[in-house]
Amino acid sequence: MLTNMSWRWPAEAATRFSFWTPDLSEDQIEGERLLEDGNFVQAEIRLTKAIVDSERRRQPSKRRIQLRLELAEAQHQQFQHGDTPVKLTAAEGVIREALDIALRTQDKQAQVECLDVLAEILADAGKYEVLEQVVEDANRAEAGVSGAEPIRWCRRMQLLGLARRKSGRLGDAVEILEEAAKACEKILGPEHVETAGHWTELGSACHFLGQHAKAQKFLARAIKVHESQRGLDSQEAVHDLSLLTGSYEAAGDLDAAADLQERVLSLRLRAVGVSLDEIAEAQFALAGLYIKWNRPARARELLMEAIGTFRRTKGARLAAAHETLGFVEERCTHFQSALTELANAGKVWETLQDEHTPELIRNLEYRAALMDRMKMRKDADYLRQRALALTNASRWAHAS
Repeated sequence: MLTNMSWRWPAEAATRFSFWTPDLSEDQIEGERLLEDGNFVQAEIRLTKAIVDSERRRQPSKRRIQLRLELAEAQHQQFQHGDTPVKLTAAEGVIREALDIALRTQDKQAQVECLDVLAEILADAGKYEVLEQVVEDANRAEAGVSGAEPIRWCRRMQLLGLARRKSGRLGDAVEILEEAAKACEKILGPEHVETAGHWTELGSACHFLGQHAKAQKFLARAIKVHESQRGLDSQEAVHDLSLLTGSYEAAGDLDAAADLQERVLSLRLRAVGVSLDEIAEAQFALAGLYIKWNRPARARELLMEAIGTFRRTKGARLAAAHETLGFVEERCTHFQSALTELANAGKVWETLQDEHTPELIRNLEYRAALMDRMKMRKDADYLRQRALALTNASRWAHAS
């Protein structure tokens, strides 16, 4: 699924076709209203009825195509919101019906609309070989349409780049995506979110190709726009951040990766309306990266700050933070400090025992193993006996 695209073919198609005929049926009017309101299940029902009525009345081909575009939108949205493959299959079938009507009536504009919708559906379905052919068909059909919109070509090329990338042709994908991104920037401007989406796709492709300098350049452009236009914690900005951090890591530049993450954390700390819990969760996540990068000192600082916040509400987050800090201390051979943090985590897990018994058992076994290393045999045996008792009790509870 294309998570960074800010456009939808079906919505544009519906708008483009809306002028064709004024005699909308009650089912179509209600179906379009439900579609606009995001009630996709009921929209599908009403639009299906509208199609049946349209066929019975032998309405013009443009109306019949429009209804199918709208129905496919309702079905496609159900897939995107609930990951229901059957709806994606249904949407593909409906669009192919619309395309068949457009081909039989030799309506080039309608063919382009249908092919563009079909291309996005095929991208979500992972049918990349078919997607390539559909994109080529759309480009040929559009050559016969006056007043074609250049931005539609950019979107189409982004899908083609995705298809090439997924089929393993990364070099071809980068070339296509870069051409599309530059064209989109000329059309919409460098600060538009759609332009940023192109830079994200291009940066991601370069990253997987091992072209880290190019990837970092493109992703830096994308994250700047997504942060300003969508917000620091938006799905787009978070995705950019993950890709850019990964590129720095792969290139061996851990200092740059750390600086990037610290910058984002600093911006969160200064943001208006951000809760302490959100900041603590960001600190906890960043600590995990520092552990991965073998930088325990900064990880320890972040975890201690997060623990201070999580103490207010306690719960599983506090236990997990204590355990993670215990892991850091163990790696630094500070065994007594590690044991203290693990014991703190164990106390929290005990208060949540009904829901988190497996976590408590794991904690007891972890502490016992650490005590073995510290020659604390009796204490280790006692914790193992507790863990065994909890395990047996949990089995009996499930058996009953």
